Amino acid sequence: MTIAENLRRFRVERFLSQRELARQAGLHAITLGRLESGATAPSTRTVRALAAALGVEPRELTRPEEVAELRRVLRRDARIRPREPSSSASRDE
Repeated sequence: MTIAENLRRFRVERFLSQRELARQAGLHAITLGRLESGATAPSTRTVRALAAALGVEPRELTRPEEVAELRRVLRRDARIRPREPSSSASRDE
């Protein structure tokens, strides 16, 4: 299972909302949503904070190799994706 799947599973098993888990872990709810969707990779500190809030060991959420791979993929995708034109460009026309 991926960190996104593990995180959601542990959160739901404990009947916690994203907002409540984020508060307990010292994160913003938007950050937790991005982690659960796989849109962002957690830092080591974030994994530890989430694990503590959920009452599990960090290794139950993820492996360091998985976080490194997710970060690599997200960086690659960011380089491939074309940038959106800025709103200031449309005002200049």
